[in-house]
Amino acid sequence: MDIKDIKAIYKFLRETDIVEFELEGPEGKVRLKRGNAYAVQEAIAAPAAAPEEAKSVEAAKNEKARPDNIKVVTSPMVGTFYRSPAPDAAPFIETGSVVRKAQALCIIEAMKLMNEIESEYNGKVVSILVENGQPVEYGEPLFHIEVSK
Repeated sequence: MDIKDIKAIYKFLRETDIVEFELEGPEGKVRLKRGNAYAVQEAIAAPAAAPEEAKSVEAAKNEKARPDNIKVVTSPMVGTFYRSPAPDAAPFIETGSVVRKAQALCIIEAMKLMNEIESEYNGKVVSILVENGQPVEYGEPLFHIEVSK
């Protein structure tokens, strides 16, 4: 699958009510998601699908749509996203929570290790982009934080 195929799928999805689409084949995997206030579409492609080009196109679109004071916290690794430190515990943060630099935002489990992801900013959580228990890729956006001035 090449970037032309991904663009064709993207164009088709814009004209429908489909919110999330995933296609996996021998050449790789593509997942398109929409419905977020700041990121209309997100494409995650496997290496065979020219990921750097796909990510740079999508990143440029997302950067233009987002105000300057909104920062994106991305996943530093591949793993499973968890909003709370334990299944019966309250989430680290909610949409609207005020966060400080170095405050824990979530946990990403990778190879049976629980890695706390900390905020790089002081500000307010505008959106949480990943569902609890969902697998995440390296560089995948997790949160939008409105940075305090």
